[in-house]
Amino acid sequence: MNLINDFCLTVGILKGIQVLVVDNDRDSRDLYAFLLEDLSANVITAGSVKEAVEILRWFTPNILVCEIRFSGESIYTLLNTLNAMEGDNGNYIPIIVTSTSTTGTCDQIPDVEFEEYLIKPLDIDKFVSIVENQAQKNVAENFRHEVLVLH
Repeated sequence: MNLINDFCLTVGILKGIQVLVVDNDRDSRDLYAFLLEDLSANVITAGSVKEAVEILRWFTPNILVCEIRFSGESIYTLLNTLNAMEGDNGNYIPIIVTSTSTTGTCDQIPDVEFEEYLIKPLDIDKFVSIVENQAQKNVAENFRHEVLVLH
């Protein structure tokens, strides 16, 4: 299904999903936010790792969409914050990585598991489909976790 061309079928597919978009490229950040908000996601954006860490003090995303390269900042700061959040609340936060680099970037961060690695410029249909699939998996997994905790 072509999600952009079949937009009327996709309105609301991300309702209730909270997404944090972290990208130092304003155009990319705004494009991702626009697409996801049009599908009813609650999107918060950050232009730096530092800003994203501050946002995570008051916002808990279901999904993180993140550029992997930041000038003068370490992506590990953000990932360590996410790991601590997951440890505190037990909810896993899937990470979708974007980059202009076609090789080696994910290999440079061997300790981190990414759900998807997308090369810019993104295939918009694929991006939306991946976010939707991760959102569905995340909601199902966190619901299962909550049920197990209640028993």
